Amino acid sequence: MSKYEIVIKSTSMGVGEKELSENLLKGFIHTLTTKETLPEHIIFYGEGVKLAAKGSQVLSDLKELKAKGVEILSCGICLDYYELDEYLEVGKVTTMGEVVDILYSGNIIIEP
Repeated sequence: MSKYEIVIKSTSMGVGEKELSENLLKGFIHTLTTKETLPEHIIFYGEGVKLAAKGSQVLSDLKELKAKGVEILSCGICLDYYELDEYLEVGKVTTMGEVVDILYSGNIIIEP
């Protein structure tokens, strides 16, 4: 399989009832932990940064993915907007320049 990146811009996956779409994204992230081929990066921006912050229900899965070598990145502007700067629990803060470089790398981009 080719190298790939995952971009998450929301706390939900798909369109529909909030509870269902949030559960779908939790299931997606959890399922990633079981895969042999992992993404190089998971980039969170927009409301998606909430998933890497304190209180998120997917923190244990994200920490497991990080331990397996996946780089977890959260948009600094977005963390600031949601006042989550001090609550990031997994991964590191990224810049738009780094995001552009990663997305420009030629790897497959997956946006659930």
